[in-house]
Amino acid sequence: MSRLSSSSFCRILPALIVLLLMTHDHPAEAAQELRLIDNQSQLIKLAEPPSTVVVGNPAIADITTDGTSLFFHPRAPGVTNVIAMDAKGGKLADYLVRVIFQDSYSVAMYTPTGRRTYSCVVDCELILRLGDNNDYFDKFTYQAEAKNTLSSTQAMGEDLLVPQYSPFTFGIQPQ
Repeated sequence: MSRLSSSSFCRILPALIVLLLMTHDHPAEAAQELRLIDNQSQLIKLAEPPSTVVVGNPAIADITTDGTSLFFHPRAPGVTNVIAMDAKGGKLADYLVRVIFQDSYSVAMYTPTGRRTYSCVVDCELILRLGDNNDYFDKFTYQAEAKNTLSSTQAMGEDLLVPQYSPFTFGIQPQ
């Protein structure tokens, strides 16, 4: 078995490095980390309009586009990724998206029937957050839909339309 002398090795090493650089694909660029706060959209501008945007888990964050603008909409706490590509399939942007719930005024109250969340900026008021008690969630959703319907119909001068869903259908009684 022959051994390479140190001088032979020094002559071969640069050629090996060049060969490795020529044959090896460029390593993938690391995704840019993006922190989103629950219920607060964020705008990112790209160098050119994306042709395709892929969202790993739209239940955590979703995207809408307008030209070169990407609008990130946090949906629920968690981690997902977003990749924007040009018309040729080249990567324009790659994001690792972390959605966090951050509200120093929120208080979660746990009872035997489940969780309720309050926002205590001035007075403590009930708010809706994923994971709250189902009955409470249904009541809150019904009231929000009724309020939105009332607002939109009165703004348009139409008669009031009551949402078809009612929490009383599911045996939820008013308190």
